[in-house]
Amino acid sequence: MQLVVKVGGWLGLILIEQWATGVCLTRLQARSGGATIFLLGSGTLVLMVLALGLGYGSRQAWWRPIDHWRPVLINGGWALVSLLGLSLIMMTSMHRGGQDTTANQQVLTDWLISLRGWRQVWLIGQLVIIAPLMEELLFRGLFCRWFLGNHQSWQAIVSAGAFASVHEMRLSLSWLLYFGAGLILACLYQRQHDLRLNLVVHSLYNGLSLI
Repeated sequence: MQLVVKVGGWLGLILIEQWATGVCLTRLQARSGGATIFLLGSGTLVLMVLALGLGYGSRQAWWRPIDHWRPVLINGGWALVSLLGLSLIMMTSMHRGGQDTTANQQVLTDWLISLRGWRQVWLIGQLVIIAPLMEELLFRGLFCRWFLGNHQSWQAIVSAGAFASVHEMRLSLSWLLYFGAGLILACLYQRQHDLRLNLVVHSLYNGLSLI
């Protein structure tokens, strides 16, 4: 029963995060300035409250003292290089199949090009800071604390599968790309137990993906 409650709670938090993110993203293209600001503010407030609650629950993974920086930098560097290498391999395969990029990435790129001024800046902040923060809290911090703690291999696989399914619902090269990225980030967290490192690597990866 406790497991059912945890799964339901975790899925509920993901739905709330997805709803709030969707409100923020879709309102960026609204013509009415007042409605845009109100809905952006509402969505951002929900995300902030969610981030604060999840961050407090995972506070040990945020405030762990770092005694030796070398393994942190090495593991973070390898994770980022692995993410970029995976993207290069998968994107090459997609191009050979006639697909330019993932559907999710194409939508975000089109939005980024179409927006101007503060809206474009806000979208970049959403993609590079807010989205990685929420995803690390939900798919690494909370998931690894609640589920499969004694089975790290399965923990990483299930976490990566859930992470991929949020970005791409059908089994495809895009899904495999997100699954691989989720697996790398899950293994990084299992190795270091430091959400700060995961957030930095994830943010850098998202930022480089926009270039």
